[in-house]
Amino acid sequence: MTLRSSVTFQIGCDIGGTFTDVVAIDSSGRSYADKSDTTHGDLTIGLLAALENLATQVGVPLTGLLASTTRFVNGTTVVTNAVAELRGATVGLVTTQGFGDNLLIARSARNAHRDHHKQLNIPQIVAREHVAEVAERVDRKGRIIVPLTEAEARKAVGTLVAAGVDSIAVSLLWGFANPAHEELLASIVEAEHPGIFLSVSSRLHPVIREYERTMTTVLNSFTGIRVAEYTARIERELAARGLRVPVAFMQGFGGTVTAAEARQRPITLIDSGPAGGVIGARELARRLGIRDIVTADMGGTSFDVSVLRDATPQVTQRVTLGERFLTALSKIDVLPIGTGGGSIAWLDARGVPQVGPRSAGAEPGPICYGKGGTEPTVTDASAVLGLLDPPSFLDGRRALDIDSAREALGREIGKPLGIGAVQAAVAVHRMVVADMGNAVRGVTVERGHDPREFAMVAFGGALGLFAADIARSVGIRQVVIPADAAVFSARGLLSSDDVRTRARSAMWQGGDVSAVVTALRELDAELVAALRAAGYPDDRIEVRWEGEFKFAGQQWELRIPIPRRDDLGEADLAEIQSGFPAQYEKEYGSGTAWVGSPVVLMAVRVTATGRVDSVDIAQQEPETGAVIRPLTRRRVHLPDSGEAEVDVHGALPPGAVVAGPALLEHPLTTIGLPAGWELRVDGWGNYLLTDKEVAA
Repeated sequence: MTLRSSVTFQIGCDIGGTFTDVVAIDSSGRSYADKSDTTHGDLTIGLLAALENLATQVGVPLTGLLASTTRFVNGTTVVTNAVAELRGATVGLVTTQGFGDNLLIARSARNAHRDHHKQLNIPQIVAREHVAEVAERVDRKGRIIVPLTEAEARKAVGTLVAAGVDSIAVSLLWGFANPAHEELLASIVEAEHPGIFLSVSSRLHPVIREYERTMTTVLNSFTGIRVAEYTARIERELAARGLRVPVAFMQGFGGTVTAAEARQRPITLIDSGPAGGVIGARELARRLGIRDIVTADMGGTSFDVSVLRDATPQVTQRVTLGERFLTALSKIDVLPIGTGGGSIAWLDARGVPQVGPRSAGAEPGPICYGKGGTEPTVTDASAVLGLLDPPSFLDGRRALDIDSAREALGREIGKPLGIGAVQAAVAVHRMVVADMGNAVRGVTVERGHDPREFAMVAFGGALGLFAADIARSVGIRQVVIPADAAVFSARGLLSSDDVRTRARSAMWQGGDVSAVVTALRELDAELVAALRAAGYPDDRIEVRWEGEFKFAGQQWELRIPIPRRDDLGEADLAEIQSGFPAQYEKEYGSGTAWVGSPVVLMAVRVTATGRVDSVDIAQQEPETGAVIRPLTRRRVHLPDSGEAEVDVHGALPPGAVVAGPALLEHPLTTIGLPAGWELRVDGWGNYLLTDKEVAA
């Protein structure tokens, strides 16, 4: 087959911990999807394997598919894994004299545990001998009190280079107020040591709070070399196979950047895969007319949940990475737990069954994959229960070794507990549902939301078997499983625009607003220029101004829109001040405002968005009155009711309605429909599940 010259494609690629997912949508709205194992030694190997599968579906060579591609977006775990595994560059830090122990002291309490035995020091990304202090001081107004000499700066940089660092972070005490000293240090590194990766706090995040700013700058340097190698390899390998457009990389707060910008600010790629899923869920909810949703994503390694009120993603400020590193980063609020299809089932010291957080990953993977795994996983439990069918799993491309999975579950879980392998698999399934249900409660009930008011958008290759059970456990009545659920985060990447965001300290409580206006205008000009350089005309660029306000004495700010006007003045900010208590109570509840406390502006933020041309999936007219017959019936062990024969369906046409209990076998995932649930297929091929036991 050869492609018509008029047919073009957009491709989204999500490289996860276990699988690499790819989605292509052509210019007529037809969608293609596939996946392959993630290859951690060289991520491009798994990516190219998935793309080859995709090209086979389209019916052309990979070179032809890539040559016809107009947009290629990548989400990756490379930064997330570097932070989680503490595998990154050897970083040297230059800081103000007397503040070399900033990272060691941190913010006192290390985590939320009440058990003091679990309050451990956070890992030190920078060895103490790789911290260079310089004699300099700038005051809070940006006035230089102790000048930094060139000799002092050169000595500090030279000391770190001689110590063998391959990356340098520069973060001085008041560098955000006046970057002159940080720029002097940066100029020496750039001129005399061009091979050293460099991060400068006043360029990366010029906002007050020394520890968070320094940690962000250090992590940027820690991950920089790895991201530079990764992005360059992705670009090189795809270009060699015909891709003619730049690769865009997803950021954790939503929106994409160019490879060059990703190499400058690699830390912004943190959790980019989960962000793609949330953005995709937002677009799906808007299309279906659903306002309030819980997103749930279960892949091979983790289960990620998020809440969208009015189909709007929540953005968390000053994110803690890996439950250890408090940063100045903002990203889409996603709660991850270590429960995925590859999560390992085990018994703790008390003999109590547990699932995760350790995962079999892509290598060796679950035992039933036949790739050398020896520890039973969630996927093994599903296979033993008969919920996964060997001939149809992954469209028949992977044989399942059920016997080995059954033996391992019986040996590791069943025998110590005095039960059989099937009952052990039931226990694993129920624990997974309980853990994931608790995660959903964590983002709803514990944050003041009633889950019964939400629908769940459930995706990820492993979640189809658990989604309805999780929803019922927390009172959610409606579940939407997207048509391309197994690769939905990759699909979501194509719903993302190009986004740039910057913040700057601009403290104000009243009076002259010139410093605030100057900061907003300078950030505005910088970001608009960046999007113009990326090829966006002015009519495709949207800019939003915000201020980070709080009551004096509080630790956390609330972002409030600031009108983007040439004549922005004191009256505008004063109006925001007066309305702040009402905004605060809208967010945190009636009576929470600090009545009588001054309202302070701490920083300003500008976000610029370059709108991309998206391609909509073609919609079909649902059939009515069609007789839906199952492909077969299969004897399985249902976790909630025991052994039974259930209908097994394959592809269903739009308009099809199926009542549970039943199984639906998609080429890349399996959906479990418990008794009392009804499934309907909409015009886009999405599966709409309704709990009829409570809906009435």
